Amino acid sequence: MKKLKYQGGLTKLLCQQRASWYKKQFFKNILSHKSAYSPNSTNIDFEIISFSGSASFEDQLLSIYSFVFYAGEPIKWTIYSDKTYTDVQKEIILKKFLFVTIVDWDVYDYFRDNKFLNDYATVSALAKKINIILGHSYKHQTVYVDSDIVFYKNIRNYLTANVLNKGLWYVPDTLGDVENYFSTERESIYPLNSGLLILNSDFDSADIFTYLQSLKGNYGYFSEQSSFEFAFRKQGANLLDPRQFIIDTEDQFDFEVKYDPETIAMRHYTGPVRHKMWQNGWKWHFKSMNTQVQ
Repeated sequence: MKKLKYQGGLTKLLCQQRASWYKKQFFKNILSHKSAYSPNSTNIDFEIISFSGSASFEDQLLSIYSFVFYAGEPIKWTIYSDKTYTDVQKEIILKKFLFVTIVDWDVYDYFRDNKFLNDYATVSALAKKINIILGHSYKHQTVYVDSDIVFYKNIRNYLTANVLNKGLWYVPDTLGDVENYFSTERESIYPLNSGLLILNSDFDSADIFTYLQSLKGNYGYFSEQSSFEFAFRKQGANLLDPRQFIIDTEDQFDFEVKYDPETIAMRHYTGPVRHKMWQNGWKWHFKSMNTQVQ
């Protein structure tokens, strides 16, 4: 149905205000030590790593809750902090999730030892993300996850099917018609989104530096994502199903949320649809489970 003039913008503004209120309610719930999920009793043979900070504290918590709720408890979850997390925020995270550790992003020296990454770090905070992904020790199959990713009912099917237990995997970025992803005519229709990457010890970090060097100092906001796309393509990475691993902004001006927790594995709530992460309240994300959410 065609919208009236300004209807989409006003709808988005309303949804953003609603989301802000629900996000504050979630924080109050955390402080009162009420449980926001019924934990899955099983373990998942994956490590998780994230890069986040104080501004995305609630998002990061919701992301962890959703993974545990739908998939199970990972071997370990390492949050690499941008150094803005407060002591109170760290205490809340560590008290609620015993499998989580929090370390600073510069615990590894890649950005100091490599000229190109060091130069990139002077113009973009996303160089810190590269530094932690390259520096992390891959003892197990590992999922890098941005803090604005929420997991849903079907994620466990993928993580327990042994399909993702080896190799490199990524989610294609938003392009519109999802059926285009399955065309074999153009390789370029599979752009990488670096919000979720599945890696292991076989990943060759040299390709990242090769790409950064090729930019000759002309670094942009998406240079980090492009560097991983270059490396993943060169190393024969596999594509996750975009019908289940969702990166889509089409519902940003709609009141309704386009995707339902019962039918997908994950959604990356990128900037234009960040409000969708909160506009229905945190309990909405867990509605597909029969267990009562307190």
